[in-house]
Amino acid sequence: MADLLALKTQIAGDLRRSNLTSEIATAVLDAIQDHGAERFYFNDTSVYTFSTVSGTDVYAITAQDPIQEFIQIDNLRALLGSWYDVRREDYDTVERLYSAPSSGQPLLYAVFGNSLRFYPLPNAAFPIRVFGHYRLIPLTADNQSNAWTNAAKNLIRYSVLKRLFMTPIRDAQQAQYFEAAEVRELEYLRRETERRARRGQMEPYYG
Repeated sequence: MADLLALKTQIAGDLRRSNLTSEIATAVLDAIQDHGAERFYFNDTSVYTFSTVSGTDVYAITAQDPIQEFIQIDNLRALLGSWYDVRREDYDTVERLYSAPSSGQPLLYAVFGNSLRFYPLPNAAFPIRVFGHYRLIPLTADNQSNAWTNAAKNLIRYSVLKRLFMTPIRDAQQAQYFEAAEVRELEYLRRETERRARRGQMEPYYG
């Protein structure tokens, strides 16, 4: 399994330069941030779980391996005997409903910032599962790895090379070459994501 150091070393080899260490590191994180805004098979899953607490309506979505935060929540389910869907509402609707407080199993939820608010007020510990598109926890050490250094390694590699040839190297021809390579890799990952989705369910990636 390739880690962050292996990716940065490969990029340095592509550049044939040893004096851009900090620029490579920054560009890798920037490329991951930019491409993380798109949904792929490895950042779309349902592994985020938590339980409500009696008397608490608001829950922050905290980092939970491999999830840093949700970009889009598609569905949320709660457990009471069996799993059932909790319906999404806008925050203003949930706030108005609390004008006449009620407690019980979660029936509605609203998203605001990186938090969830339930209605009615949970009166027990209800297990919750969240489905959607998320950002992976950022890589902070060279020995760390995730889907960006494995399944999407070439996408990030070509994106970084494009960025560095644009600046500080300022070689427009090479920048265009690697931009085209980035686009080809992006299309490959999109096709792979579509192929997996045709099976009826997105498959979590744990690499």
